[in-house]
Amino acid sequence: MTNGTQWRSWLDNDNWFNDLPTSLQDSLLVGMRQRRFTPGKLVFEHGEPSCGLYALLAGSIRFNGIKQQRLDLPPAKTRMPYWFGEVSLFDALPRLHDVFAEDQIIVLHLPQAILTRILEDNPHHWRYFARLLGRKLGLEVPPNDQVTLLPTDERVAYRLLLLTEGYGEIDRSTRSVSINDVLSERGLGLTPEVVDRVVGYFAERGIVHRDGDFISVLDVERLRKAARHRLTGG
Repeated sequence: MTNGTQWRSWLDNDNWFNDLPTSLQDSLLVGMRQRRFTPGKLVFEHGEPSCGLYALLAGSIRFNGIKQQRLDLPPAKTRMPYWFGEVSLFDALPRLHDVFAEDQIIVLHLPQAILTRILEDNPHHWRYFARLLGRKLGLEVPPNDQVTLLPTDERVAYRLLLLTEGYGEIDRSTRSVSINDVLSERGLGLTPEVVDRVVGYFAERGIVHRDGDFISVLDVERLRKAARHRLTGG
């Protein structure tokens, strides 16, 4: 049995993978490499450039983020494969978390260069990765070039969701992001003063908490409601 055939059998029960065109499935399987990590080993590091797409096949991982918040991915609640890493296609940022192996893990890794080449050759495949991310955010993901067309409040809410919910099925503890990440180059097309005003509006309503340069999300559902916009029909 070739690696591609074996990996396809592991991914057979995954709804996202099964919905992909056969050509994209084949491209992913050809480009992926199996990697194993022992407990405590880094999968990728905070501040590291985008390094591609991962599918967790066995074991569990731990996320440590800004201000060393601990975000756990309980294996009992996680359906395998668990895809992660695609958020970098949409946020234009280095990795925001350290990702560690909690125990012995097996992942399939599609390096960033291969993923980029697949999308450059087939731009229409972007929408499948948008669907993958959208499941984690709880709303449809607009094309990157349309984010700046959203109403101001919805734009900031979407950006906060992207930064805080982009890893999906992790522990729902409060998490923080830097205001500088909210304002990143691909982000919003808004001035810092406007973002401060919107964040203050959300803080007054108990959706977020502002502590200096850090924003903690307190109510994900209300933030998600604020981000449902006309472009996605949410």
